[in-house]
Amino acid sequence: MRLKKRRNRMFFVFISVLFILTTAGCFASQETHQLEQVKEQEQKQEYDQGSGMKFSSLSEQKIEDFAKLSKVWGVVKYYHPKVVSGDLNWDYELFRVMPSILEENSDVNSILYDWVHTLGNESITGDLEHQYQFSEDSIQLSPTTDWSKDEEYLGTDLSLELSKILDSNISERKNAYVSFNDESPLGIMHNENAYTNMKFDDTGYRLLGLFRYWNIIEYYFPYKDVIGEEWDQVLLEFIPKMIDGSDYDSYFMTLAELTTRVHDSHVYLGGKNRESITEYFGIYRLPVNFVEINNQIVISTVYNKCGLEVGDIVLKVGDNNIDELLEDRRKYISQSREDTSGHFFNALFRTHQKNMDVTVIRQGKTMNISATSSLQEINYFVYTKSQAMENGEIYYINAGLLVDGEIDSIMKRWWDTKGLIVDLRNYPSSSVDYKLAQYLIPSEEEFAKASLPNRAVPGEYYFEPLTSGEPLRTDDEVYKGKVVILINEHTMSNGEFTTMLLRKTENSIVLGRPTAGADGNLFRITLPGNIKTGISGIGIFYPDKKPTQRIGVQPDIRLDPTIEGITEGRDEYVEKAVEIIKNGY
Repeated sequence: MRLKKRRNRMFFVFISVLFILTTAGCFASQETHQLEQVKEQEQKQEYDQGSGMKFSSLSEQKIEDFAKLSKVWGVVKYYHPKVVSGDLNWDYELFRVMPSILEENSDVNSILYDWVHTLGNESITGDLEHQYQFSEDSIQLSPTTDWSKDEEYLGTDLSLELSKILDSNISERKNAYVSFNDESPLGIMHNENAYTNMKFDDTGYRLLGLFRYWNIIEYYFPYKDVIGEEWDQVLLEFIPKMIDGSDYDSYFMTLAELTTRVHDSHVYLGGKNRESITEYFGIYRLPVNFVEINNQIVISTVYNKCGLEVGDIVLKVGDNNIDELLEDRRKYISQSREDTSGHFFNALFRTHQKNMDVTVIRQGKTMNISATSSLQEINYFVYTKSQAMENGEIYYINAGLLVDGEIDSIMKRWWDTKGLIVDLRNYPSSSVDYKLAQYLIPSEEEFAKASLPNRAVPGEYYFEPLTSGEPLRTDDEVYKGKVVILINEHTMSNGEFTTMLLRKTENSIVLGRPTAGADGNLFRITLPGNIKTGISGIGIFYPDKKPTQRIGVQPDIRLDPTIEGITEGRDEYVEKAVEIIKNGY
């Protein structure tokens, strides 16, 4: 009996010890897991308050090293499965490697290899899905990644590592830094962090702004091949510019200067408080419109009494002659062509002063005018309402003043006119392109090619034909009158697209001046510091693949307004269109 009780006590002690050991092991395992979670969370938030990097100058070698860092960082950002899946904050990984790159005499290629290699490459496979494979003839733009094969530049190990990554071919990009909704070919940047609390003396974050923008252009700009800049050299140029400043203004204006180097009129720039780049030149603006005639800036409209008159040729504004002013604005406002359209138009006569001296030529005499500025927003616009002309023989359509459904009512009522004037000098306010084409073009016709991003291969763009769509009527029932399409330098984006489509009308004439040369949709970009910008997201080309970007849609008949016509208050474009419809050309 005693032996049995002793055995029971021993068993109880054994079970108790086992329970204690097991429980301790569980607690230890749980504690280890909790510590790992805390460490992981700390790593995710490690750079929330700043990158820890502050420096104001670099040697030539270090500039080249940081440029290499940007390029390698960009490849991994858009190609590596672990980054594309959203598992890593690739911005913070950049901050982790930066101090090593900054060290003098560091082996940058080895540092970058170790950095990238630790991500692993076992999941990198190179099979393109059929839907993302395109024939060589249909490729508009290919990634410029030949530098990754340069073993002298990168070293053998890093070059091989990047080559594997570049073969990843990932089509599922829901959590990527550039993502795609369902089957839409249009990229979006919903997964980038705006870092609204960025400190603008933080060199790491300033360089992140540069690197993010530079790589967006490198991989997601369909017109990269026509920007007219050596994009690698732009990176080298802007690294010292970006680190030289330590406040918001220097950061914002350096980004503004950077965006001009893509030469795209779709580019805009909005600051942390939603202010636009144009506001940096002043909150006041001369309350006038102007037009460039024979390299002269001529006042075309005066909205408020300010001292200037229609027909004045502007020579000087304040202390700057007009050429200096034009050059200064072009340094910070991107333009596809060097004209006076878009944001440039709104920025030229901005000032911080309520009053300014303006030197003009008026009726052949040079005079100084004390001009009064205004807080009023002034944009280029043609205000002539859609209306019948020439006793109902001609109908004029102002695309900027249309409302939904108006094209249908216009075409029903004015079907038997001798001609239509379609004014595209304003941005179309309603759908006029395909809707009007249904009445004008008898059969489905290709009028352009779109250039779309291959979501599986960042940097690759492919052609997709665009057609006029199904006509409403047969060949015998389309509109039989002449169609004159009015364009000028303010015709941009959808206005250019509409011109290309309506030009397929058999009896059409395009009249005016070349368009802005920025066709396609707007791809919106968020940069650190909550800076907003954008570029053309898809390319638009003619059916024969000739470009429109930086060239503009060219008129069949060029027409430049005259100072005499402006002074007399005449619209010489409409006058010429009426003449063409009535008398031919």
